[in-house]
Amino acid sequence: MILAWNRLKSIIKPGLIGWCIVILGFVLRVRQYLDNRSFSGDEASLALNILSRSFAGLTQPLGYRQAAPVGFLFIEKSLIVLFGNADYILRLFPLACGILAVYLLHRIVRDSFGFAGLFALAMFALNSWQVFFATELKQYASDVMVTLLLVYLAIRCLAEKPSLRDFIWLGVAGTIAIWISHASVFTLAGIGIALLFEKYARKKPIPFLWLFALGAAWLLSFGVDYLVALRHTASDSFFQVFWKKSFLPLPPWSDVPWLLNVYYKYVLLILNRTDSIMDHFVLALAVIGGLSLFARRTGVGLVLVLPFIMTLTASALQKYPLSYRFMLFLVPLTLLLMAEGIQRIYSLLAKLQKHLALILCGIPVAIMLFFSAQSAIGNFKNPSTVAEIKPALKYVAENKKPDDLIYVHYRSVPAFTYYAPFYQLDTDQVIAGVDRQSPQKALDRFFIDVKDLRGNDRVWFVMVELPYCDGCEGDIQKYFTDYIDQYGSMLDSVRAVSSAAYLYDLNP
Repeated sequence: MILAWNRLKSIIKPGLIGWCIVILGFVLRVRQYLDNRSFSGDEASLALNILSRSFAGLTQPLGYRQAAPVGFLFIEKSLIVLFGNADYILRLFPLACGILAVYLLHRIVRDSFGFAGLFALAMFALNSWQVFFATELKQYASDVMVTLLLVYLAIRCLAEKPSLRDFIWLGVAGTIAIWISHASVFTLAGIGIALLFEKYARKKPIPFLWLFALGAAWLLSFGVDYLVALRHTASDSFFQVFWKKSFLPLPPWSDVPWLLNVYYKYVLLILNRTDSIMDHFVLALAVIGGLSLFARRTGVGLVLVLPFIMTLTASALQKYPLSYRFMLFLVPLTLLLMAEGIQRIYSLLAKLQKHLALILCGIPVAIMLFFSAQSAIGNFKNPSTVAEIKPALKYVAENKKPDDLIYVHYRSVPAFTYYAPFYQLDTDQVIAGVDRQSPQKALDRFFIDVKDLRGNDRVWFVMVELPYCDGCEGDIQKYFTDYIDQYGSMLDSVRAVSSAAYLYDLNP
């Protein structure tokens, strides 16, 4: 087996494998992008802010309960100005970030992690969450890309003989990154500590002026960003209340179930699945990898580990929620730690028995790659989507009569408002449901609206991403149509993924 493995490695070069994985990652992300799914409610809400505001207006608190880095918003606004308004235009920047992230991880793996690093690269390229958010009009793909760019540049600065050019690149990238990614501050803080450690603990010949310039540039950039835009998000009471359950409790051990729940969510981000064995396996490999890096290249180990500590600290201070998409930028760092752990375990076991080392390391790696590949293949055949409002609106536009009313459920308002002009549905015959702070109050408002619409011969009800139905089970759409049925009869309907449009006669 060892002979066959060595012969295989001599035939297939790691560099070639790496580039094949990079191309695979590109293909998966472009495939998801070309599906051109409808905007989700969150995406549409952000798109409406970008579309309706000036550049200066984007520095103010956003509408529709949205928040995003001002640099990200400026890039998206520029794309609209240059190329026009379309959902696939607004998704160009996240796609570019997703593709660049795969390439950056490939460079990190090639320069610092060797053959075992290909495991991290493959898991990242195949990761369904990374693929999906690379085509989502939100800042999470740019969070991942910025994190990997900063890590790549930091590793270059941690070389035995770092150059001034490397520090200049890191300084410029960090200064810009703060405006594009809120999460970048956690990575930058970790990099700063790692560089200080290398200079003062390991006595590396890094000029103090270089470190001072880095810190000053980053702090100045963060200060200006905070005054211009970030302070609005930091002080927004809605976000504090909305994310209250996603902040790290203090002390952390006071709520062990919360910690386990967040960890299981994080494992799901990494493996696209969770189970009792893999949950422990991920943690064990990451810990072993971290210890191995501290022994092998302490500075690099600090760069990969400290962002986790900084993120947890910010969450404990109720400044950063630990929820699925907010933790996405940490996934490639975990994969690198896991790859290092696999390499360390193999190296130790190979001293005793190479066959055993190959089996014990190869089997779990193969299992993780298999499940990730399985998920990637499924998503390639049927790209992920949240809610497809475009087919519903197209059907309404084709079958609507001039005097028809359109009632838009309050959760559907952002997506409807964004897409309505494309289907000539932005008329004065549209009645938009009103959102309420309380889901129950919003539901009660819907019931009142239906009663008020009685007496109309033709009313279209547009419903997307319905979130609440007072404890109902099964088909949420049916819960709402059953209520409308009490006051009229359904004449027509169209349904798509998590969306629907129903035509009712409310004048029986």
